[in-house]
Amino acid sequence: MEPTGMGTQALAAWQNHARSWDELMGNDGNSYFLVLELPVLKRMISGQKRSRALDLATGNGLVARWLAQEGFSVVATDGATAMLDHAQARTALAHEKGWLDKERHISYERLDVTDKDHWAQFISRGNLVNDGFDVIVMNMGIMDVHDLEPLAVSLTQLLRPDGCFVATVLHPLFFTSGAKRQTTVHEDPETGQRIVDRSIVLSQYQNVAPARQLLFSDDSEHKPPFSFHRSFQDLFAPFFREGLVLDALEETNFDDTFHEPSRAWSANNFTEFPKILAFRLRRGAAHKSESP
Repeated sequence: MEPTGMGTQALAAWQNHARSWDELMGNDGNSYFLVLELPVLKRMISGQKRSRALDLATGNGLVARWLAQEGFSVVATDGATAMLDHAQARTALAHEKGWLDKERHISYERLDVTDKDHWAQFISRGNLVNDGFDVIVMNMGIMDVHDLEPLAVSLTQLLRPDGCFVATVLHPLFFTSGAKRQTTVHEDPETGQRIVDRSIVLSQYQNVAPARQLLFSDDSEHKPPFSFHRSFQDLFAPFFREGLVLDALEETNFDDTFHEPSRAWSANNFTEFPKILAFRLRRGAAHKSESP
């Protein structure tokens, strides 16, 4: 029987596909992580105090291990227990192989970021949260959750006065909106050379229903995870309502070296349209004087 409720179905999908996701990402991540996500994450946390970090929607622990290598004491969370199992196994392997210093400890906890009760329990556990976090990261997770309000509220309680929240998402305009990629071909009348033009066809943006993501494995037994589209306004509104302020935003893309001639439809070929939106939020002036 399929789980009821959009949030429950969304989390169950990641639980079911945790093994496939872990195999896809491995120890080092795919090209999206290595080329588009990790470099911007590094820029976004540049200058931050290297003390305590919280990694939300950790998946198989890629970002958590990177944060530990950067010198943070890391608490990593995910709503899917199967994901946490893979993350812990990858971390144990990293310690065993010497890829990650054993002194760089990562603790793993289950946390559904859409559940207010989960947040309340997490925040009340002083041994984990202590006096807040210098950096909170949610890499490629926001488009996977149906409700951002509990996250936004909790950030104001967990961020240290000079801390930051950094997130990456599939670009709302060119991906989660369901935009269509279009390729047209014509000959230049002056040179006789064939010209290929690539464009995006957008029919919806503000009111896009949740959609199943492109399945990243051959697991046809389970339905793919959901993607929850949000316009820029809807993406930032929950955080702005809680007094958080936006102080950095980047749109990242592959360059021509990632062109795939044999796959005309590949998003990699559409170099004018960013793949990832990355942003950084901080506590506003009203919260600066309040410690978590």
